[in-house]
Amino acid sequence: MRLYHLASSCFGSVGAHQGGRLVLSLFFKAVLGVQRIFHFDPLTDVGLALLTGGRYILSRRTLGGLVRAVSTRAVGRFVRLTQPAITSAHRLCVSIDEHVVARFTRKFLIPKGFHTIRNKKMRAEKLFFSFDTAARTLLHLVVTPDNGRLAPVASKMLGALRAQGRRRPVRAVLDAGPHRTIARCSRWPTRTPIKCSWYAPPGARRTSTTGRRCPRSSSRLTTSRGGTRERPAKRIHVAETTTAIRAAKGQPVRQVRTLVAREQKRGGKERWHALFVFGGKASDALSLIKEFRARQHHEQAYRILLHDAFVDTVPSGYNKRSRNPDRPGFRKNAITLYAWLAGLAVNTLTAFSASLPERFKWAHPRTLRRWWLNFPADLYLTDRALFVVLHPRWFRSWWKQKVEQLNAKKLRLPWMDDRLVLYSLKTPLPEGAEPSSAP
Repeated sequence: MRLYHLASSCFGSVGAHQGGRLVLSLFFKAVLGVQRIFHFDPLTDVGLALLTGGRYILSRRTLGGLVRAVSTRAVGRFVRLTQPAITSAHRLCVSIDEHVVARFTRKFLIPKGFHTIRNKKMRAEKLFFSFDTAARTLLHLVVTPDNGRLAPVASKMLGALRAQGRRRPVRAVLDAGPHRTIARCSRWPTRTPIKCSWYAPPGARRTSTTGRRCPRSSSRLTTSRGGTRERPAKRIHVAETTTAIRAAKGQPVRQVRTLVAREQKRGGKERWHALFVFGGKASDALSLIKEFRARQHHEQAYRILLHDAFVDTVPSGYNKRSRNPDRPGFRKNAITLYAWLAGLAVNTLTAFSASLPERFKWAHPRTLRRWWLNFPADLYLTDRALFVVLHPRWFRSWWKQKVEQLNAKKLRLPWMDDRLVLYSLKTPLPEGAEPSSAP
């Protein structure tokens, strides 16, 4: 309901009701796992039609036309109004990373970049999401062509997050992408120097390829718990050193605190990590490494966006109506709205899993769809209300409490003449009884 009202106020250029239908259609497309827009044509489910703001589901032509008709300014306003609130009480730990969407056009000349999954340089566009590692929530989105870089986009995002968080401390966790840091050593932690190839922020330049000597006393063995009961605790060797980085030509060299971590393994190749810490001198090494490891939730969110919310099916940002294919321009409206609604759907499924029984907390979207979203229901429409009779297969006690909460809210549908929505559960038949054949 909140999405519908915000969309109606932001997308009045295409019609208030049509703007609301556009947003609800794209939102529930990601929630329910509809892969592409053209898959809306064969859908005839009445419940999905009511969820998306009408008696019938929008066709692919109508939906595709609406998503490209909204203005970039209106989309930016909608994104600002629907940003999740920052819930961290003290310090906010934010992960900022890019997701590359491959493009296979030959007609239009758009920037090329390295696609990490396809392991080649190709034409693409980028989605930069900021992610709250504590709440596991996507916070903001910036869309750029493939020549967009992480450092300027991250600076822009952090400024907005600090203003939204009322100037509370913010710690940013950034990954270097394809140029990520690699630290290798043959006899660490002996007194031999650590040779490392590293990636500095844009504007910085390499001043040395050899780190300082790490004596045996500077390393320590720490442990962290595994993800499950069967997995043993990890053993991590950590050494602290400094790396000389010059921000720009003519500026003094800055000694940056560097943590080199080695994950001990029984067999196979050991993993090395080098973390460059700007600020945070009072934090101990193990706490910083744990915060960096929490960034893995951001990578998991990207995996869900790609394979379960189908974010790679976003409309292209370049203008296909351009008369000059060599310089088609870049329009953010359709690609931003489509990708942001996919992110809101992932946030909604994450929050929904937190309200479920403990075994379903942080559950995968496909698990939520099988157990909680895809089951039959009967719809009864009157002049004043819409009655929804649910047929849940499991957890009837949970659904009974949820039905009482929903009915207490007295929800009304503005796209159905402000009808009241009332929920109930189907009464199970007694043992040995047969269903009636009467209509």
